[in-house]
Amino acid sequence: MKKFLCALAVLPFMSAAALAQPAQLSDQQMDNVSAGFRLNEIDISNTSWTQVVVGEPLRACSSCFLTVVGSPFGISVSSNFGPVPTF
Repeated sequence: MKKFLCALAVLPFMSAAALAQPAQLSDQQMDNVSAGFRLNEIDISNTSWTQVVVGEPLRACSSCFLTVVGSPFGISVSSNFGPVPTF
């Protein structure tokens, strides 16, 4: 019963903190929000490979015929014919 009364006494203070207005993020800060999501996938076929990266910078590939780089932590794609290079 004592724990219940203590929790009941603290409840107004907790609700006041929850109702406080959070700080607004700028557009540039919102562009970098990833919520911890990262993806680094390499799809390999008999004749080519494609790498899709989300949430981390794309590794450089000088021999790729296709390289699309988004923002520093956006979606990036690279593709090439032949074996997968060691990064």
